Amino acid sequence: MIVVTGGAGFIGSNLIAELNSRGETDILLVDDLSDVSKIRNINDLTVADYLDKDDFIEKLESAALAKNLSYVFHLGACSDTMVADGRFVMSVNFEYSKRLLMALESVGCPL
Repeated sequence: MIVVTGGAGFIGSNLIAELNSRGETDILLVDDLSDVSKIRNINDLTVADYLDKDDFIEKLESAALAKNLSYVFHLGACSDTMVADGRFVMSVNFEYSKRLLMALESVGCPL
């Protein structure tokens, strides 16, 4: 299975569209869909499943997903330049990425 974090964002959804055009459908879309406007980016995509970003990292760290992963495209981030909460940005962009890298290293999955 291919994982695309940030799969409902502009770049992630276009990556999934390209993967679909190459016949790839065994894709796990990972994102935070609390912003409902992202849904329009994924309406026409074919994916095997969706997981919230927090559920994904927890399952990955517990090795529940490890044996099914081929590789991960990590595109998830807070890209809003108007966010004033630096702790939020560091949590989403740095800490989450660090946790993801450590979890993927422990299960031997390429990032």
